[in-house]
Formats: sequence, C-alpha cells, structure tokens
Amino acid sequence: MEPGLSIESGSAIRVAVLPVGGPIPPQCLRDYAALVAEHARVDLASLRPYYSEHQKSPFSHQPWDTGCLRLKFVLGGCVPSPWEDFQSSRKVLAVVGICHLPSSPDLARVAADFLDAARTYPSSLASRCFAFCPTDAQLLEERKDGIIMFPPSDQKSLELHMLTMIQDLAASLLMEFEKWVLRAESTGTILKTPLDSQTSLGSEEVIKAKKRRLGRAQKIIGDYCLLAGSPADANAHYTTAIDLARLTGDVFWHAGALEGSVCALVVDRMMGQSDPVLEDEVKYRYYTIIQLYRRATLQDNAQRVSPVSFELEAALKLARYLCRREVAKEVSDLLMGAADGAKALIDASDRLILYIEIARLFGSLGYKRKAAFFSRQVAQLYLQQDNAYAAMSAMQVLTMTTNAYHVQSRKTSKPDHASLKSVVSLFESQWSTLQMVVLREILMSSIRAADPLTSWSAAARLLRSFYPLITPAGQSGLASSLSNSADRLPWGTRCADPCLPFIRLHSLPFHPSQRDIVKRNPHKKEWWIGAGPSGPFIYTPFTKGGTSGTSKQEINWIVGEPVQVMIELANPCSFDLVVESIYLSVHSGNFDAFPVTVNLPPNTSKLVLLSGIPTKVGQVSIPGCIVHSFGVITEHLFKEVDSLLLGAAQGLVLSDPFRCCGSSKFKSVNFPSISIVPPLPLLVANVVGGDGSILLYEGEIRDVLITLTNAGTVPVEEANIALSGKNQDSVISIAHNTWKSALPIKPGGEVTFKVTLRAWHLSLTDLEADGSRSPANPRRIAREGINPFLNIHYAGPSAAKGNGEVSLPPGRRLAVPLNICVVQGMRLVRARLLSMEIPARFSEAHLRHVSGKDN
Repeated sequence: MEPGLSIESGSAIRVAVLPVGGPIPPQCLRDYAALVAEHARVDLASLRPYYSEHQKSPFSHQPWDTGCLRLKFVLGGCVPSPWEDFQSSRKVLAVVGICHLPSSPDLARVAADFLDAARTYPSSLASRCFAFCPTDAQLLEERKDGIIMFPPSDQKSLELHMLTMIQDLAASLLMEFEKWVLRAESTGTILKTPLDSQTSLGSEEVIKAKKRRLGRAQKIIGDYCLLAGSPADANAHYTTAIDLARLTGDVFWHAGALEGSVCALVVDRMMGQSDPVLEDEVKYRYYTIIQLYRRATLQDNAQRVSPVSFELEAALKLARYLCRREVAKEVSDLLMGAADGAKALIDASDRLILYIEIARLFGSLGYKRKAAFFSRQVAQLYLQQDNAYAAMSAMQVLTMTTNAYHVQSRKTSKPDHASLKSVVSLFESQWSTLQMVVLREILMSSIRAADPLTSWSAAARLLRSFYPLITPAGQSGLASSLSNSADRLPWGTRCADPCLPFIRLHSLPFHPSQRDIVKRNPHKKEWWIGAGPSGPFIYTPFTKGGTSGTSKQEINWIVGEPVQVMIELANPCSFDLVVESIYLSVHSGNFDAFPVTVNLPPNTSKLVLLSGIPTKVGQVSIPGCIVHSFGVITEHLFKEVDSLLLGAAQGLVLSDPFRCCGSSKFKSVNFPSISIVPPLPLLVANVVGGDGSILLYEGEIRDVLITLTNAGTVPVEEANIALSGKNQDSVISIAHNTWKSALPIKPGGEVTFKVTLRAWHLSLTDLEADGSRSPANPRRIAREGINPFLNIHYAGPSAAKGNGEVSLPPGRRLAVPLNICVVQGMRLVRARLLSMEIPARFSEAHLRHVSGKDN
C-alpha cells in the first residue's frame, strides 16, 4: 500500500528527487527540494517551445489549451513496486538530482554519482541533475551531460530558471510517453504482476494469458494517456480494456481498468465545483471496483501475494473523494470496512499505512475520537519495532491523540479561556482508564525514544490528573520516573505541564511596610478628608460580606516596598514532596519575586507566604507561581486549579486535592487588579522614651515627644495631623509649627514634635469594667479602644506628565495610637506602702497625712 492515494493519483507522474555529490546542508536541501516541488503542475500550453512532434501523436484528443501534466516529486526516491506493470503511476518515470556544488567541487564525480543513482530506476524515461551555487571556476568548466547549473541569484530568478527546466523535463516525458504508446500499439507488450509470477503456466494458462494480453495492454496504454494529460484518449483505451477483461475473465485487470476510467472521468471534469451526477457515477463505479478486487482476492487466495491491498486502497480513495460532513455515515462505513480488512494484510507496513490513512480521513471528517483510536493502532505497530526511531514515531503519533482524549500538553493548547477548563473537560468524558493508558503509552514510548522531557511531561500529567486512581506504589513509581527523567535534562529545564503540588490563591495579606494609600484629588486641597483605614488585609478572597457582582477589587503596590501573597499548597499523594523553590509568576517584568523552599508531607496542605518587590510603575498580573520540583521548572496557574476545584464541587472531577488534605472548602476567587504606583514617602512614628503605654495619673498633664522618620526614598512635602478616636480632649496641644517647619522631610530625615496630654478621670463604668476590687490592686487602666489617635496624612512631590500636565501620586495615612494608661488617683501609692514593711514609728495618722486623704 501507498500513503496519500486518491482517485486522481493515477494521473500523477512519479519523479524521484535524489541528493547527489557531497553532503548537502539540511536547510539547503529543504530549500532546493521546495524549489523543485513548487512546479507539481505543468500546463501543456507551456510545453510548446520544448516539444517537437517527430511522428503523429497517439494522443489525438490532447487538450493543449486546458490540459496539464501532474508531477509527484518523491524526495529520496522510493523502492520499486512489484505492481508497476499493473499501474504505471507506481513507476518512477523521471529522476532529478540535486547537488550543492560548494561541497562537490568535482563536476565529473557529480555526473558519475548521478548516473549511478539514476540506474537504480530502470523505468525512468528522463533525468536531470540540478547543480546549485556553482563557483566562477565551475561555471567555466566544460559542461557535463545532464548537469544544469543554477548560479547564485535572487529567489525570483531561481524560480523562473527552475520553471524552465521543469517544463523542459515535462516535454521530454511527454515525447517519451508518445514513443512508448506507439511501440506498445504496434508490437504489444508483456505485462505480468506478482499474481502471474506465482502461477506455473500450463497449456490452458498459456492460452488464457495470450487472450488477456491485449486487454492488459489497452489498460496500460490508457495509463500512459492519463499520465500524458489526455483523459479522453485514456478513457477510450480503458473502455476497450474493460470489455476485453470481462470477456477473458481477467477480474483483477478488469478492476484496474475500471479504476483508471474513473480517474480519467474525474480529471477530465475537475472544475473545482461539486457535481452530484459525477459523484453518483464515481460512487457506483468504485463500489463495483471494490467488489471486483474482492473477487480477485478470493480467486487468488492460495497465492502468497494477495491483492487485498488494492481493495482497501480503492475504499480509501472513494472515502477521500467523498470526505465531507454531508456523507459522513457513508465515509465512516467505508473506513470501518477498510479497517476490518487490515487482518488480511500480510505486511505490517501495509497495516501501518492503512491505519494512518484511516486516522487522517476520520480527522478530516471531524471524528476526532475515531481518528485517535486508529492513531493509537499506528503507535502500537511502531512500538512492535525494537528501535529508537520507531519509538519516537510512536511517541509523536500518540501525542497527536491527546487532544481527542483531553490529556494534551499545555504547550499544544491555545491560551484562551476555554483551555483553562481543560481539567474539568478531562473528566466530563468519563474516559479515565483510557486516558491513563494513553499517557502511560506516551511515557513508555518516550523512555524508549530517549526523550526525557516528553517522559517527564507524560508522568507529570498522569500523576497530577489521576492520582486518586493510582495506588501508593504507582504514585511512588511515577515520582521515580519524574526524577529519572530530570536527571537526564539540563539544569533549569522548563516544562509546560505542571506536576505537584496543587496551588491556589489564599489572600494578599498586609505587609508591615504597606500603609493605607489615599488617592489625591487634584481639585481638592484637603485631599485627606474622608480617607479611612483599610484594615489588616489589603485583599482577601475569603472576606465575608464583600462586594457582590462582577466588580473587581483594585489594589496598589508601591515601587520598592515589599509585598506578600498567601497561597495554599496541597500534596494529595503518598510520598514526601520537596519543592526546591516556589515564587510568584509575573510576566510583566516589573516585579522581583523571592523564592522559598517548601516541604510537604504526604496528604497535607500548607499555607505559604510568597513575597516580592515591585520594580516599575504599571499594571502587574500574577497568573500563578513558578515551581521548581522534581528537577524541572513549571508554571502553576491559579485559574486552572480554580477550574479543577469547580469541577470537584460539581462532581465532575475525581477528587478535590485540598479537601482530601484536610483543607477548607473551596470558595471562588477573583484575583484583584493590581497597579504599581511610583515610590512614595514612608513615615515611621516613634514615641520618644516610651516603651508601650504612656502611664498618667488621673488629671496629670505631660508632654510627649513623637519622632517621625522618613523611611522611604521620596521626600515628604506636605502633611496634615488630625485627631481621631475617643477621648480626643485628652490631647491639649500639638506642636504643629515644629513639624511644619521641618517640611520637606528628605529620605532618612526625621522631625520630633511635642504633644501635650492630660489624663482623663476614670468613670464608675471604667472601674467596674476592670473587675478588680481588691485593695491590694487599686490601679485602674482605661479600657482598650478609648484612646485617641494621631491621623497623619502625608504625600510626596507631584510628577510631571509628558504633555505638560501634573500628576499627583497617591498620598498615605499613618495612624499613631496614643496608648494612655490612666491610674486612679494616689491609691497606687497607698497600695505600694501597704505592701512594704513599714516601721513601727509610722502611725496610721502619718499614713493619712502622706496620702492626703482621711479614708
């Protein structure tokens, strides 16, 4: 069998394209072969300048104005077929040599090599050797027979030169076809097939062979008419051959002549439009052809060479001719019938070609699953061969089936929203067992093909997608395969397919260096009015009572200030997982992420803080994490895991990796929109001499010094200090002039100003809330949450835009709590005195005098 056959294949002239001379660089060979293959169709009208009619042409109906010759170039040549006498299109009728003269300086040697190569094709009727890139010295040498120089030139000139040479070759072939037909008509020809060569001819067989000779000759003459581009002449000879074959009972040649007549009919009416009448005629004749080939197979079933391949080829040709959705049922029946005939094929290579063609046609029809099934049959035939090249072919064929089975590598998937749901669609098909088999076949074939990256990818997909169906021993075995494959890869190799762990976004917690950012209104002088705190988290997807709908939260990160993202990792397998490094994945190039190492015991999950520093202004997107585990670097996308968990919640996925590790229930996460703003000033407040709370007695007045330090890289040019919280009247005064005179506060600079405080009197409610009535512990401290705050809003300089406008970077808010601890009167002194050893000379009256109270 031959691949790629169609009904029109009988009209194609086979031309072997052979590299000759010295070694040709691969890229040059591809370029030269492509230059030749461009001219697979040569119009008959263009052959006039090169064609000379030495005698009356046997092609009386040659369509010189509309006809053409079809050339089928076979790079590297092909093995001669034993069926060349039966179908002339299987013969190599011309040989073209390709030579790269910079690596072949000896033209005589090139000519000799080409002659030796051409002799291996005795059926060849014409030959040419194209020599590319000759030197000036080689151009001046005496031309050798059959060598045609192609001097260095631009692409258009080379194409024109090649077209001229192909037209000359086609004209030579046409004249040779005329000679062959005239000779065959006058003297006849002896035609034999492998079926005839296996028969010991007796007297009856000799008589029968003589009767069949004329019909077979007419069939072959029709083949040459078809190759010469004259389908009308070919049809006349085929009609004669059909009648003679029917009379002599030559069933096999009858089918061949009828097949040739259909080819002539299709070629003669090829107008690029569908013709229902022609299609019905082709179907009728081809079903007859299939039946005739089947009869011939039954008659010659005792022969060692069976013609069953021609029956299967005829079914494939008809299926390819009809291949469209409107007649999908009929095409499918033809292909499945051909697949059943594979058992009768003796040669494994014929079965290989048959399954390849069936898979291609099912794929063209849109039947992806059937195409994948027969592709797997092709892979099985490759795997039966014990060599690395066959294993590599099997691996590549199996890789093409992964889309149909929804186990494709991420690198072959389109980066659209639909591909993010591939994990869910993986289990919608309920093909878990078959999908595991396909991935295991890819793993085994890639190991035999010595392709460690493909084997790592297959093992990763198998472990990540099907860990609930794999035994603990099997999971450990896959982990070993991953490690073994990684050992054969260069350090730092990246793979598109992630393995373990599973990673999802948990929250974006508040980093200590992050302060409340306040947008500045350029039309409002007091831009800080209305600004409030944002809480301990700048973003968390698990906050209850968040905004509803599709609105997306926006957060700002500041250039040069560290930020953190909390993620959750899960290892649902039965072995210890070591993540050598994990860090945030940022493709925008304006963020430096810091890696960390994580160890995950079996069947556990863990929360991990990942940090980084924004480096440039702009939008930043964090689709996932970069993970270095099992010796390979992969990218884990949050959205893929979200789709997986959504499928688990809907019952479409085998298992939720986080739930089986004891983690909380999955909640939908919308990653916020993150903008990186320019560097901002960063004030840090410190109460001078204070280590914690400020101790004041009821009614006591004290001055407290507060130092503000600019820990940022931008100066503080404007600021405002206001009070908030409770007991604001306890702040008597703030030295505004002191800190205002220090503006601007340069990076690293500081200012110290005075705040005058007065402790308030504790009420009965405050005393009762403390709950202590013991005379030994009479101190009463104000309840938490009733202290005043200094609200400091500050901002840096404005920035100039390119169009002359002024841009106002955001401002910031710093809340400085004044932690005042109020002590009730002088009871503390009395309590301390009572707890001391008091000398006897001090009387109770003395103590009353010291304390200033009678009670």
